[in-house]
Amino acid sequence: MPIGFAVLGISFVFDQLSLIYQTHNVLYHLFFWIQLALQSEAFALIALSYMLKNPIGTRTKSYITSLDQSSLLVHNNVSTKAKDCFISILPVVAILIPLAVTMSALLVHPFLNYVELADLSFVMRIFDMIILGYIFKATVAYLVKAANLKLLYIPAAFASLWLAQYSLLITYFDDSSISFIGSISARIAGLALFVYAMYNAMFTVKRREAEIETREKR
Repeated sequence: MPIGFAVLGISFVFDQLSLIYQTHNVLYHLFFWIQLALQSEAFALIALSYMLKNPIGTRTKSYITSLDQSSLLVHNNVSTKAKDCFISILPVVAILIPLAVTMSALLVHPFLNYVELADLSFVMRIFDMIILGYIFKATVAYLVKAANLKLLYIPAAFASLWLAQYSLLITYFDDSSISFIGSISARIAGLALFVYAMYNAMFTVKRREAEIETREKR
C-alpha cells in the first residue's frame, strides 16, 4: 500500500505540471499522459493490497449426507477451483490494465492531440472509478469488521477521490468549469484526509513508543 500512495503522490505532481504547462503542446501532453498512467496504476496497487487482505469469496464447507449428492460436491469443487483461479488472476489484470491501455494509446498515436488525450482520459476515469469503488467498499468492510469506526475518514478520502474522477468525467461531456473546479475541490479534500490519516498514524506510533519507554523505566 505505501508504494501505491507514493505513486499516487507522484501522479499529483505531474497533474500540477500539466496545468502549469497547459499552453505548451509537447509538455502538456507528456505530463498529462504520465499523470493518467501513474494515477490509475496507483489506485490499482492500493486495491491490490486490499485484495490480498480481504480475498474475494470465501470457501464454505459442504456436509454431504447422501450419496446422491456426490455430483453436487464435484460441481462445488470445480466451481471453487475456477473461483480461486479467477481471484489469483484478477489482481494481475488490475495492475496491467493501466499500463496496457496508456502504452497502447501511445504506440498507436505517438503524438496524442487534445481529442485523443480526452478519449484516453475518459477510459482511465472509468477504470479509476471502478477501482476506487472497490477500495471504498473494502475499507468500509474492513473497518466495520474491526469495529474501528474512528478511521472512517479513510474511506471518506477514497470517496472524495471517486467524486473527483466523476466530476472530470462530467467535464468530458460538457466541458464545464464548475465540474472541473469541483474535481479539484474533491481531490484536495481527499488529499487533506490522507495527510490527516498519515499524521494520526505517526502520532499513534510515537504515543505507543512513549508508553513503552515509560513502562520500561518503571
